[in-house]
Amino acid sequence: MKKIYPLIALAIVLLIAGYAGLDHYREVREQQQAQTAHLITRCVNQGLLSLFTLQKNDWEKNPELLRAEEERLDQRIAALPDAVLVDKPFADWQGALEICQRLTVNSNRLHKTIFRPLMEMAKKEMWSLKNAKSSQYQSRRKRTIYRTKIAAEAADRYLEDLRSDIDRLLDISRISAESRALAERQLQEAIFDKYRKGRFSKTRVLQYLERQETFYQLLADNPRGFTLRGGSLYFYNDKLHRQADDLNRALLQGEVDFFANWRQIVEQ
Repeated sequence: MKKIYPLIALAIVLLIAGYAGLDHYREVREQQQAQTAHLITRCVNQGLLSLFTLQKNDWEKNPELLRAEEERLDQRIAALPDAVLVDKPFADWQGALEICQRLTVNSNRLHKTIFRPLMEMAKKEMWSLKNAKSSQYQSRRKRTIYRTKIAAEAADRYLEDLRSDIDRLLDISRISAESRALAERQLQEAIFDKYRKGRFSKTRVLQYLERQETFYQLLADNPRGFTLRGGSLYFYNDKLHRQADDLNRALLQGEVDFFANWRQIVEQ
């Protein structure tokens, strides 16, 4: 009987140690899941903050911001792991890093799609009347208008495409189901409940672009029907004059609204 007591005591000690070890394991796993979700959420947020910086830009005055902001976003993302990670890397952490890297590449690519054509739209020489008869500028205008239409589609779908991108990367990632579920909850609360689609009007943007295209195509089709006098167009034909004048007036009135749309792609 006396031999049983030490065995019972040893069993109790082992049981307590087992529970303590299990609690410690659970605590570590919860911390790792929290770090994983936090890294992904902060990564997405940095991409959106980059978008807000680009939205506010005056592209005529600062056309180089797109390249500078791409570099800044890469630097901010590179600094995130050291700011978030506690202790040593773990399996879910590596998966989160891969998601973050892919999201950053995709964000920079999408920002180029949306804003690079706007850099061209802001170049005054592109739309200068003194270049109205230039076939070289006409080709550039056509390319820019086409790319800006694509940019408008991308701007209009920004948050939808971002969510789809995140969902796809989470689905194919190597992170655990628990970490993925926590990341999805945090992303909803910190990103998709916080940010919303802005007042970007694809309809008005496309309308402006159609007018631009029609106006310069009208001039390209009638190179002998007008000349430039004192910085203004002079038409030899009254009908052509009215058509061009109406279109040009609409363009001048719509220019401010056109550029204003790109400042409200996403809102808080």
